[in-house]
Amino acid sequence: MHLGLLLIVMVVSSNARADSNHLLPQDPAWITGKLITGFTYHILPVDEQSDRIQLYLRIKAGSVQETEQQQGYAHLLEHMAFNGTKNFPKNKIIRLFEQAGLVFGRDLNAFTSFDNTVYQLSIPEGNELLLKQVLQYLADISYQINLNQAEITKEKGVVQGEIYARANLLDNPYIAYMDNFGEGTKYQYQKIVGTVNSIEKATQTGLKAYYNSWYHPENVELLIVGNVKENTSVQLINEYFLAFKGDHQLQLKQPRRIPNFKQTPFTVASPQIKVETSSLVFNLPDYKYKTYHDDYKNRLIIFVNQLLNYRLTRSNEFKKTPYNHAFSYIGTPNDRGNKWVYSLGVNHDNSFNNRSGAIKFLASEAARLQQYGFTNEEFKQQKALLASQTKNANIDYRNKKSVDIINEALNSLMHNKTNISPSLNNILANEFLAKIRLDEINNFTSEILVKPQFSAFYTQGSGTQDTAKIIAGIQQTLLTKQSLPNDNLVIASKALIANLPAVGKIVKSSEHPQYYMQELHLDNGVAALLQPDSSANGKVYLEFSAPGGITALAPKSRAAAVALTDIYLNSGLAEMTGQQTAQLFQLNNTQLTPYISNTTQGFTIETAADKLEFAMSSIYAAMLNGKIDDTVFKHVKQSMIQWTRNNDPNFQSITKGDLFSHNPYEGKLSLKQLYDLDKDKVEAVYKQLFGHANGYKLTLIGDFEPLQAKALIAKYIGSLPKGKKHQYTIKKQPVLNKKVSLKREINKLDRADLVFDFIFEATEPNIKDIYASDLISRVLQRKMVNNVREELSLTYSPNAWCGSATPGSNYARCQINVVTDKKDADKGVEAVELALKDLYQTGVSQSELDEHKKALVLAMLDNDKFPQQRARFVHRDFINGFPIGSVLEPQAVVDEIDKAYIDLLINRYLKDAGQVTLTVLP
Repeated sequence: MHLGLLLIVMVVSSNARADSNHLLPQDPAWITGKLITGFTYHILPVDEQSDRIQLYLRIKAGSVQETEQQQGYAHLLEHMAFNGTKNFPKNKIIRLFEQAGLVFGRDLNAFTSFDNTVYQLSIPEGNELLLKQVLQYLADISYQINLNQAEITKEKGVVQGEIYARANLLDNPYIAYMDNFGEGTKYQYQKIVGTVNSIEKATQTGLKAYYNSWYHPENVELLIVGNVKENTSVQLINEYFLAFKGDHQLQLKQPRRIPNFKQTPFTVASPQIKVETSSLVFNLPDYKYKTYHDDYKNRLIIFVNQLLNYRLTRSNEFKKTPYNHAFSYIGTPNDRGNKWVYSLGVNHDNSFNNRSGAIKFLASEAARLQQYGFTNEEFKQQKALLASQTKNANIDYRNKKSVDIINEALNSLMHNKTNISPSLNNILANEFLAKIRLDEINNFTSEILVKPQFSAFYTQGSGTQDTAKIIAGIQQTLLTKQSLPNDNLVIASKALIANLPAVGKIVKSSEHPQYYMQELHLDNGVAALLQPDSSANGKVYLEFSAPGGITALAPKSRAAAVALTDIYLNSGLAEMTGQQTAQLFQLNNTQLTPYISNTTQGFTIETAADKLEFAMSSIYAAMLNGKIDDTVFKHVKQSMIQWTRNNDPNFQSITKGDLFSHNPYEGKLSLKQLYDLDKDKVEAVYKQLFGHANGYKLTLIGDFEPLQAKALIAKYIGSLPKGKKHQYTIKKQPVLNKKVSLKREINKLDRADLVFDFIFEATEPNIKDIYASDLISRVLQRKMVNNVREELSLTYSPNAWCGSATPGSNYARCQINVVTDKKDADKGVEAVELALKDLYQTGVSQSELDEHKKALVLAMLDNDKFPQQRARFVHRDFINGFPIGSVLEPQAVVDEIDKAYIDLLINRYLKDAGQVTLTVLP
């Protein structure tokens, strides 16, 4: 934005304070225009990191605009757009994208919601011909979809397959809550996709009637974001969309019956629930974002939620309750932009005492807040945190991709919000911080925390409670005088490190100038790789890990390793509680995520450039200053036991039972292993995997100054104790060498799930095989889509993937998953096996392999543009011992892979591999 324009915005916003109902201005960087037909377009020319142009076509109609006879038609019509238009018959648009190295589902997609149907296309910048073709295709969607009866009939099976695939969502308790919220209106989840029966009854005439009614120039708009020229874009829009006139008058939309907030209690028991939740839900004023007053009110609501979340989490922690988590979040039931609620909740086990205790805990805290409000200490602490978040938001905006920007703009259009500029948003955020007062916060909280709706999600078969008694108890608690808030709700954060040992030494340094990288080796056995990159715009990304993982431990320690990260994350560091630690990291704009896999352990870190020293010190603290809180340990252990009980049997455990029948490091943990888990075992695993640094590797990519980074690495990473070297431990495990077919009637959904699991002996890991495995995944995925979905219409979205060898393991896997109608289960298995047989006999065609290689190189080059993703891949190669920078030259690696090599690996990974085929029926 030009400085002059920024000053105008600042003057307008400042003058508007006198009238809080003054309208917010739209972001002036967007170019909005309208053709004489009424068709609207929005263009944002922006040069951002992804080098991608996003094009979205929004139809302002979805399932709510359907008649009773048209249930599911909006979604079926969305599918038909990919089956052929006037200028792109059949699947020509999909082939066009595939030939350009793009992927259907990622770069070419669509969705249908209650009030919208949106077509989403993403293409590389600089390809003017492709841009023209995509705009022509979007114009075709607007009024020239080929609604051929044969194609409609075929696509019905695919849509019905999607309905079966979504069956787990329809049974999902949270979807059940939203559907209860929208009961009696069209705002219910299942009505978006329709039913198997309504799709079966769909007719060409009915589909055309919906198409002609709602795909009208005045009801359609186009969004374009990316490195495009305004004049060229507008010229192309006129060229392709001017003929879209609408041969009819746009139907007037009937006033929608918007769901109202319900105070009637809602309880659901479902096999999908693994951890129980009890909640009190409080209604908020309808969401609007048009005026300065709306902006202030919305920021206040979000800030109060931040305070609520802290109060509940800290009270749960301070009182050492038996509940796993206490929290608050802002919910938007039924995806309605003007309806939102505070949901205060507690996660707990399924004992009646904990259920009733959780409800009383929530009601007591709500009553205490209503009677006394938040403390001044809480207010100041959360205000400081909000200031930090505001600063970080400015950094994040500079790193936004075109897809992030267009999705925000789409969200504003769908929910009738004003899409303000980033500069104005920053001004308003800082004005809110300057103006907000504690008494205003407490008055609002007192007004809102009244007349809650009680909702609960319980595990199936765990019994029910007397709802009337629960409601009476809540109301009684809300009216009961509560004790004052505890004086220790807010405790100042302490230092992560009390005393730092002597600074370590960098004993070796080498340059990789072609990649602008520097490699360091420290005297405690740590190696580091640095790549400064100013395009990270104030962000730094770190990966710190070592070989080892679960397979470096004795089998009896596996349960402790699985539990370790959850326990340490929630117990806190040094002398701080989990909540204090979380607050400290938020204030320092740093995220640290620990992980333990079968063969590695370590941390992924993201930080602001000016907080790099804090991030380095957090690695030191996480390696040496972790602790186990007794209450957290009990919660995590109980959750794992409850999850295992409630998740038995499951598909993965059945196939793994044959794939890994004698492998103690795979398969599901037994209840005995979990019951035997104790703190000493977890502590021992922590010390073994994280207590010393020898063998760890650090990758640092982002916006940092190299000399400062080297000093910090020596200070914090170099001072970690050396100890025994971490290295890969190959414990050769038996690998299934036969084909096994299983059939089980344990499906809790009314459908068939087909799982094809393959396992094969792995060779020494190398970068070539990693890329080859990715190519095989693409080959396999397209084969399943073409044969099982497109030709036979048996499923919506088959999923196929192939893994590659990893250091420390002597085996790798591939898998295919298909969801279909239960009556088509055998047909589905046969279709997959026939597709595989054809692949084994003919291999992949040269032309298809070339397309996949082009797509893979494009995807890897896309990853390399983003420092965060680049750090992950560069570190993978670094810790695996591959040549430095291999991932930055994908074309050179992919060029080594030919058809003969891929066909050879297909046979090894699939045809000659051990295989478990599982059919799961209701």
